[in-house]
Amino acid sequence: MLSTLTALALAFQTTPPVDAVTTPPVVAPVVTLVAKWPTKAGEASEDIAGVVAKGTPIFKWSEGHNFTEGPACAADGTVYFVDIPANEILRVDPMGAAIVSKESNATFGLYIAKDGTLYGAQAKPGAITKIDPKSGAIEVICDKRTTEAPKSGKSLGRLNDLVVDDDGGIWFTAPVIGRKQEGGAPDAVYFVPSTGGEATEVICDEKVRAPNGIHLSADGKTLLVVPYFTLDIMAYPIEGPGKLATGRVFYSIPSGTRETIGGDGLTVDAKGNVYVVVPPRAAVFVLSPEGKPLGQIRFPERTSNCALGGKDGKTLYVTASSGVYAIDVANPRAR
Repeated sequence: MLSTLTALALAFQTTPPVDAVTTPPVVAPVVTLVAKWPTKAGEASEDIAGVVAKGTPIFKWSEGHNFTEGPACAADGTVYFVDIPANEILRVDPMGAAIVSKESNATFGLYIAKDGTLYGAQAKPGAITKIDPKSGAIEVICDKRTTEAPKSGKSLGRLNDLVVDDDGGIWFTAPVIGRKQEGGAPDAVYFVPSTGGEATEVICDEKVRAPNGIHLSADGKTLLVVPYFTLDIMAYPIEGPGKLATGRVFYSIPSGTRETIGGDGLTVDAKGNVYVVVPPRAAVFVLSPEGKPLGQIRFPERTSNCALGGKDGKTLYVTASSGVYAIDVANPRAR
């Protein structure tokens, strides 16, 4: 039986949907086509038991971009991502690829909540946003942080990634990378409740330098944080809305030629396996629910983030320097 991606790629090659190339998708009538159909770009180089078989095809799902990030997958199989230098939010589905917004304000991260809402983590200015996939309209829902009394509502700084829990609470990262944050914002992780308002700092630890990727465990009881400037991926038990217990090291990325660079984005499957992008290795590290290394999926270029999606939830989408890659895996996404 053909995999989902292989079957789709063959369909594109044998009967290319000409109308889709000349006519923008109905759901976003003002966008333009920006990508080619999926092309094979490689294959899995090793067996990862219960996850992916050696030789599984890797497809380039969208190409010709400057630097892609923040993949988010909708229930209908649509994949959203950002091209940071181009300041664009984009969409890829079986009809093609299209621009959702050309004014992303340096959105780095995207996440689709269980109610279908598309959220963004914006860097300029720092804000959590709601994005309308049809019109491209962006609504700011949080752009201030709670400080010590009096609560003065200072800037959040530059945001990077986010995850939404089952109650609608939003956890997000605001790393200091390269220069100081606006308004003196710290290198931190924040939480904003579903009701909105100012964000509360939940992690500010010099051991977690430049908190970058963020996700929840499969059961939603643990917050996983990937620092960019340290090699230790951290796990924090969630005690309540915006409340975390003391964290522990979930997994330490083996040091390599660039020892100060850790991981970036991550996702989790329904069995609890964790997929962590490690940019210098151009790879996704696959870890067990306990943080044990299971193997690596390597890609042709530097990677940045990942998400599980497709109509069955079993396609791993990986953003990279010039485009988005995809590979079928054994388990569906957890959330």
